[in-house]
Amino acid sequence: MVAVPLVQNNSSLSTAQPLAGQRVGFAQHYVRGGDHEPVEHSAAFLCALHVLRKAGVYLVPVPAQHMDDTPRRSLHTRNEIDDHVLEYRLDALVSDGRSAAFHGACWSGYPRLAAPLEDGGRLYFYGSRWSRDSLKALVRGYKNNVACLTARRGETGSGVE
Repeated sequence: MVAVPLVQNNSSLSTAQPLAGQRVGFAQHYVRGGDHEPVEHSAAFLCALHVLRKAGVYLVPVPAQHMDDTPRRSLHTRNEIDDHVLEYRLDALVSDGRSAAFHGACWSGYPRLAAPLEDGGRLYFYGSRWSRDSLKALVRGYKNNVACLTARRGETGSGVE
């Protein structure tokens, strides 16, 4: 047998992307009855989606209910977040403060975390009841990727690719 010396894991130098393979849904259109209305996303939200995509996140467009169409809250029924997580095999959903997508479905017990956007708005991350810890890791990974892109932009003087 050969003895192998222990090596300290310096994760700051690791090239592994902790967000790679995550599936995140975003509202592509609002549904009201049989009508579909496209969601107009802000430039800052689209930039946030770009950051997630570059970090290896698979973005999944999903329909969103209008706030006035959200069913009454009940602890015994699933909601829009649960439905999308199960149907599209998602790890989380995202929306910005401008759109009302998924806000009404975030009942008590459902994790909702936020991160700042470039325009001063907020990027909201939503998860199912059981996803609190994984949602925190997703937000932390997003913030780290934003910080890396911002640092690179400062070094090169260019915008996000």
